[in-house]
This record gives sequence, structure tokens and C-alpha cells, in this order.
Amino acid sequence: MVKSSLVVSSAAAAAAFLSSGAAAATPAEGDVQRTDLAKGTTTTPISIVTNGEETAFYVQSLALAPGASSGWHAHPGPEQSVVTEGTVFVQTAGNCIPVAYSSGQTVFLPAGVPHIVTNRGPAGAAVVVTYTLPADHAVRDDAPTACP
Repeated sequence: MVKSSLVVSSAAAAAAFLSSGAAAATPAEGDVQRTDLAKGTTTTPISIVTNGEETAFYVQSLALAPGASSGWHAHPGPEQSVVTEGTVFVQTAGNCIPVAYSSGQTVFLPAGVPHIVTNRGPAGAAVVVTYTLPADHAVRDDAPTACP
């Protein structure tokens, strides 16, 4: 009987502590501004593993004029990007069918996948691009044309 009341009392104390706000987040103080650069959605499964190696994280802005393309290339780590303006078409070496991504959509490319990004529209396109790469590698490696 003593054990059961001790367990109930401990559970009640823990619940009271957690609901008391002792672990509540603190608001920002002073002149603090946060600006979202991009937000996109995807249904593509995403996994980034660095295995404890030194890793570099890049955030870049990519602007593509009408008719412009990135040329065929690959990255030594995964790329996760959000289209912020217009529409871009992405072709990968494993799937030569161009896939359109419009403003608000996320593009995920695994490490080492040759691809090309093209703006086929009449207006400019913009993308916020992120890369998670081994620290001692270049961001981009040119690749031969993989699709007609």
C-alpha cells in the first residue's frame, strides 16, 4: 500500500512540475529580427547523415533568367532547395524526364546525382539552395550531359 501511494505521489509531482512552466521557452529580448528566406514542402523522404566527419553547410541564392540553366553537375553531399520565385525544371541522370518545381516547392537531390536545373519560363526564377557537404570538398563538380 505504501509503494502504490509513493508511485502515485511521484507521478503527480512530476506532472505538476511539467505543467508549472519551469521548462517553458523564453522570448527573444532586445532588437531581434528573424527573416524566413524560404519555406517549401516535399513528400520526398529526406535523410542527411554526416557520420561525425567535419561538415560544411552552405546556403546560396540561385537566380535563373528565362532560358538559363545550371549546366550538368553534381554535389558531394545532399542538396535541399526551395523555389522562391517562378518555376524551374530539374532533370537527373537517373530520370531524364524534366520535373517542374514551382514557388513554394522543395527539391531534394541525394549526394553525387548528376542533374541540371533550367528556367523554361518567360520570367526569372529564384531558388534558395542548401548543401550539406564534406568540409574539404568543392560545392559543385561539373558532369557530362546525361540526357538528351
